[in-house]
Amino acid sequence: MQSLPSKHVLIVEDDETYRRMVERMLAAGGYRVTAAIDFASAMRVLESEETIDLLLADVRMPAGTPHGLSIGRIAQLRRGSLKVLYMTGAYDVRDFALFGQDARVLHKPFTAGELVAAIEAAIA
Repeated sequence: MQSLPSKHVLIVEDDETYRRMVERMLAAGGYRVTAAIDFASAMRVLESEETIDLLLADVRMPAGTPHGLSIGRIAQLRRGSLKVLYMTGAYDVRDFALFGQDARVLHKPFTAGELVAAIEAAIA
């Protein structure tokens, strides 16, 4: 039996410890993962020819840099069919109203099961 290709997730998270933890959770769940630490590195991946199935973006980024909501919006403008899932430990869901009613949000902290379920729902 031939296995299906794994889905590719681009993570944008500036906190190295959290980013590595999420990478491990996703790899254990069978996902292919690319990590970016900021807007610029995320844009390099998004401008490449690489297929990305989902962008998982932290909302809060370092001061003076585009936040995850902006990264998600720009990513969708560049890749119209790209699914986006935001993760946050600080923002109220109402903050996402500017980005559409369909904005998906995963609240930190989360378990590996919650992460995988949120990604599967976003990709579906």
